Amino acid sequence: MSDEAPSWMKPHGRNWQVRSRKTLQENPWFQLSASEATAPTGVDATYYLIHFVNSAVGVIPLHDDGTISLVGQWRFPFNAYSWELPEGGVPADEAPMEGAKRELREEVGLVAENLRQILTLQTSNASVDEVARVFLATGLSAVETEPDDTEDLATVRVPFQEALAQANAGRIQDAMTVAGLLRLHHMAITGELDGALTRLVLGSSKVEPS
Repeated sequence: MSDEAPSWMKPHGRNWQVRSRKTLQENPWFQLSASEATAPTGVDATYYLIHFVNSAVGVIPLHDDGTISLVGQWRFPFNAYSWELPEGGVPADEAPMEGAKRELREEVGLVAENLRQILTLQTSNASVDEVARVFLATGLSAVETEPDDTEDLATVRVPFQEALAQANAGRIQDAMTVAGLLRLHHMAITGELDGALTRLVLGSSKVEPS
């Protein structure tokens, strides 16, 4: 695969032009602002933006038996239970990979011999500037978990293919989790993983206890 983007991906038209910006709300997690701007079409508009203080990381902990560890918790915005990758926020003064190691240890009690970034995505780029990175963790060993005070987490180990099927069925809906699972599957079927990892991703079918 070429490292260069194809020609059709070049920007078209004019960018947004910001004339002024006002902060409406600020807290330790995000800032809400309103900008008076001119759209690429030339129309004047007020644009509301949520700026996140932290970036986001998610980790796919791939065990030697082809299972992955997932975290279950209640999510406040949707008042719904969500099964997800271990994930969380990374402050500006922390490297994303270090943040991924921390979340892996805190949420599922694992450390990894190997950690590889496999995906970068914008989580909701119409109104939010959050950037998320997904890592693949292998060579796993257990340590004590360190959940946050507000986190009541369940953990489970399931075959990668089973987790992928639940994402494709819409039962797993967390954006980083869905994108990360699809990306790892794509890596397996296109030869971006070595043979042993490919077999783990494509070949496991047995549920293991956490």
